[in-house]
Amino acid sequence: MAHTLHRPFSFSFFILLLYFTFSFASHHGFSILDSDFDALYADYTPPSPPPPPPLPHPPSLTCQEGLNGTGSLATTCDLNSSLIFSSDVYIEGSGSLNILPGVNLSCPVSGCVIFINVSIEFSLQSGAAIVAGTVLVASRNATLFGGSVINVTGLAGAPPAQTSGTPSGTQGAGGGHGGRGATCVSDNTKLPDDVWGGDAYSWSSLDEPWSYGSKGGTTSKEEKYGGEGGGRIKFEVLDSIDVSGDLLANGGDGGMKGGGGSGGSIFVKAHRM
Repeated sequence: MAHTLHRPFSFSFFILLLYFTFSFASHHGFSILDSDFDALYADYTPPSPPPPPPLPHPPSLTCQEGLNGTGSLATTCDLNSSLIFSSDVYIEGSGSLNILPGVNLSCPVSGCVIFINVSIEFSLQSGAAIVAGTVLVASRNATLFGGSVINVTGLAGAPPAQTSGTPSGTQGAGGGHGGRGATCVSDNTKLPDDVWGGDAYSWSSLDEPWSYGSKGGTTSKEEKYGGEGGGRIKFEVLDSIDVSGDLLANGGDGGMKGGGGSGGSIFVKAHRM
């Protein structure tokens, strides 16, 4: 059996080669340390977006007339019938809001806000659901029973200024959130810069997420086949919260002709969970 002998690599030869390399570069006015070379070619660094606009504060709905419930938002309001809204909803009171089993509060409009601001207790019982583009709950205590759900999937509102919220081109790229969405290049004549995925516009507040997801890309200039971005959920609870239900902020499906949208934001702040 034949064997090939390899001479050990000479360390002194390596040092000598390195010396001549840097010597040649310095004599020709070039240094890799001083150059503008970008090792991450086609990296994307968009400008930081402005803060989102303030939430609406219209006059609060009442327990009996606006919400068809029993009791009062100044004490305890029990909701026992499902409601479908077509615009933003504001619910405020110095008492508690109790959404009974099987009751749905729904505003299936992109970016629609359901804002619940009660001083004592918020509860979402088993089988109950809230569906909207943004759901914000502020209370002293909050309980989401098993089998309940808050769902903002695919209901993102308009993206912030300086962004499009949508991938460029017609390559069916994915939605973006904390970073640009995945590209899907099938044309060798195009650079990755030309077919980025959805805009990134939440990286400046990842410690307190409060951004919509972006829309997925399309493969047609005539139709927007991309899935919608996910919405936003926020709980600001002074004392304790029990989350036994589901909080969903997924991006919408893209299908065969478009990329999926990116997920939105879920932010839960409480003294005790």
